[in-house]
Amino acid sequence: MTEQYATLAAYYDRIMEDIDYTAWCEFYKTCFAKYDTAVHKMLDLACGTGSITVPLAQMGYDMTGLDLSAEMLALAQQKADTARVRIRFSEQNIALFDAGMGFDAAICSFDGYNYLTSPKDVTSSFARVYETLREGGMFIFDVSTPYKYENILADNAFVYEYDDLFLSWQNFYNKKTALCDFYLTFFIKEGNAWHRVDETQRQRRYLLPRLAKMLKEAGFTVLETVSDLDFSPVSEESDRAFFICKK
Repeated sequence: MTEQYATLAAYYDRIMEDIDYTAWCEFYKTCFAKYDTAVHKMLDLACGTGSITVPLAQMGYDMTGLDLSAEMLALAQQKADTARVRIRFSEQNIALFDAGMGFDAAICSFDGYNYLTSPKDVTSSFARVYETLREGGMFIFDVSTPYKYENILADNAFVYEYDDLFLSWQNFYNKKTALCDFYLTFFIKEGNAWHRVDETQRQRRYLLPRLAKMLKEAGFTVLETVSDLDFSPVSEESDRAFFICKK
């Protein structure tokens, strides 16, 4: 059994190929304009393979990316090199990070905070984001909603099939503990042979009012909570919630 993203990192971009990363970057840019915040220096928490970090750097932002996975960061650096943009990448846990001070904005995309399975770690991360932002700086992140865990992930299985890869992704959600375990089984083709690798991941479901309370306790003002890039309101059947906050 390998560590989180040790194997998945190499195939992550292929699995996420339907994501419109440009639209996500434009969403962040629109948030800054909507709330009249000048942003140049930005922190990307749980940046993964840099699919958000690199385009934002190409848009002119001074980017720093943090992630716990060395494998993901190696791919992010390759993207930055190919795009010829300079980004500071650092292998750090977003619950305990130290990225310096004076950032204009911090973002965390694609349910990065759900991977912090201890509420204390979320509290710690919020406090560190608050410290690293300048006064008036913005903090924007998204989480998977309870509806998503209970109705989309739940105990369902997903299959990804390519010429050189077969991936079975099985989910087990415990409503009492609020934990969702992902069991990934990779069959990877190398030459004429296939070999199997197993990997596990775990996320925690957080209630949105609790996150709002934690943000307030950290010192943030929650400006808006939306469900999508078009700023749709969060409903009982929303599968994602964005928190748009300000220091």
